[in-house]
Amino acid sequence: MKLKEFVIGQLAAAKFLFDTFTKDFSDEDAKYQPCDGGIHLNWMLVHLAVSADSMISKIAGEPKKLSEALHTAYAGGSTCKPDDGMTRAEAQKLYDQWHERTVEFVKSFDEARYDEKAPQGFPELFPTAGSVIGLLATHPFWHFGQLTVNRRMLKKPKLLG
Repeated sequence: MKLKEFVIGQLAAAKFLFDTFTKDFSDEDAKYQPCDGGIHLNWMLVHLAVSADSMISKIAGEPKKLSEALHTAYAGGSTCKPDDGMTRAEAQKLYDQWHERTVEFVKSFDEARYDEKAPQGFPELFPTAGSVIGLLATHPFWHFGQLTVNRRMLKKPKLLG
């Protein structure tokens, strides 16, 4: 198996989990924060989209596709606002677009470039372009645990076992 096939498989698994675990979320559910400072579904979905947009733009050496306002509001370290004005459908649309763009980017990125030094601005944990591409695939799983807590707190039915 090629590395890019593995990454694409991880992206598909993450998409499946997020889609499965959120298909019964209403607009109100999508803004539920389990505790003070906790994050809601809309923030997670848009955060994943802007993070991917930022990573891809840096690796590709191209401008970001999403607005700077979205990047500011949903970047890592930003504050999740209970009512950010984002509807569930809008957040899902951004996440879906992110997923498609990311898969297409991974498909088109030459695996021979995976060993290239990562662009400036990435933590030492991600020293190469390949490690950043790996981050594209694993980042959603970092937030999936948060989603399962929200789901449990909302008393949604148990899924996948």
